[in-house]
Amino acid sequence: MLLKDKVAIVTGIGPGMGRAIALACAREGAKVAIGARRPPQLAEVAAEIEAMGAEVIALPTDIADRQQCQRLVEETIRHFGAIDVLVQNAAHGGDFTPAASADPDGWRAIMDCNFFGALHLTQFCVPHMKDRGEGRIILINSGAALGPPPNFGAYAASKSALSSLVRSLSVELGGDGIRVNGVSLGLIDGDSFAGFAAMLAKSSGRSVDEILQEVGESLPLRGIPSPEDCAGTIVFLASDLARPITGQNIRVNGGGELEGSLVRWAAQPR
Repeated sequence: MLLKDKVAIVTGIGPGMGRAIALACAREGAKVAIGARRPPQLAEVAAEIEAMGAEVIALPTDIADRQQCQRLVEETIRHFGAIDVLVQNAAHGGDFTPAASADPDGWRAIMDCNFFGALHLTQFCVPHMKDRGEGRIILINSGAALGPPPNFGAYAASKSALSSLVRSLSVELGGDGIRVNGVSLGLIDGDSFAGFAAMLAKSSGRSVDEILQEVGESLPLRGIPSPEDCAGTIVFLASDLARPITGQNIRVNGGGELEGSLVRWAAQPR
């Protein structure tokens, strides 16, 4: 098992990536602390992890709230006695308005979650990792930071800031044995992209199935990756197999180089 007896915090637990990451960590032997804003989803995923025979604690957590981040870390230490891995997956997409006319308060709300939430959690985890002489911090990013579709300005800006945070932390913490990496996800099969595909279908006059098929076929691997496919990369980065890797932004996207351009292409009428 790649993560046997390690303790991992995973945030943003829901029906997609958060669940897949938490289950993958537990499957590889980790004890898992999971956090998210919605208690019912937390309870469902916790039950799945327990059914696997793994240890788990679940705490409702809004990572935009610094005190809630502190509580998640402290409860993890109290229950498991250590923190080896932090996977910050929680994210806020925003209202997708043009940057030139967007409400600055809306941008601040997105930054509070996507950037400052990651900073809060990292700051509370780092002292415990330093005490152990090692740690793994994995901040989940997005291809939108490099190729944002129209009206994704706030989300893309927050994720670009996250990329800079990864690089800064890796330089500052490497001497303490703490590895920091980002994983930029592209399009992921599931409810979230299905909803976005429905918007594209409506604007282009095509069916959702047509959108999904065309987008999948446009990728080099000829398919939109599943959450489970993507979770494997996070487990790898959390494991000892990735000891020489830090400060990197690894793109996990089925080979799609510019997700924004891809989505704009898919929205064109045929």
